[in-house]
Amino acid sequence: MLAGETDEPHPIHGGHISVRLHRDRLELRGVLDRREDRAELVRQARSRIGKGVREVDVSRLVVAPRLERPGLLEQTIVASFTDRATAELGRKFVLEHDRVAPTREAIIDRTNAGRLRSLLPREHVADVQRRIDLGEAVLVMRVDEIAAFTLRGLLEEETRSRWSLAIPPEAAGGV
Repeated sequence: MLAGETDEPHPIHGGHISVRLHRDRLELRGVLDRREDRAELVRQARSRIGKGVREVDVSRLVVAPRLERPGLLEQTIVASFTDRATAELGRKFVLEHDRVAPTREAIIDRTNAGRLRSLLPREHVADVQRRIDLGEAVLVMRVDEIAAFTLRGLLEEETRSRWSLAIPPEAAGGV
């Protein structure tokens, strides 16, 4: 996670963090969303001690306070791709980069289009079915509403999905 070009954004956390080597001191700065991400970055930084690094400063690497309460609402995000293999790559990308934990997920194409009715509210099935009828594969992910905005952005911008749909949030545990 710490490796990369110094003038490029971090491969996972983007511009939210910066890493700088000043003499033999490794400095990490920025704001992260999760304590787990901070702990992982600190572990990786400390593993560099004795390998050109004498000291690690993480005093300016913080976790953003959470005002939202996770677990109350869930949102279903749908994104279409040219084929199943590309949809699988998109799925893998968001799971690795956003560390999202979907409560439900599926890739749907012509071979399993009958599953749409069990994954989506009735009023959205026809729109998604049209994408499948065009020969596309759709990735359906149901996630905590707090993660949905970031997930949709990743699907639209980073995976270059062809089309996306954000279904309004519902109480957690619903369909």
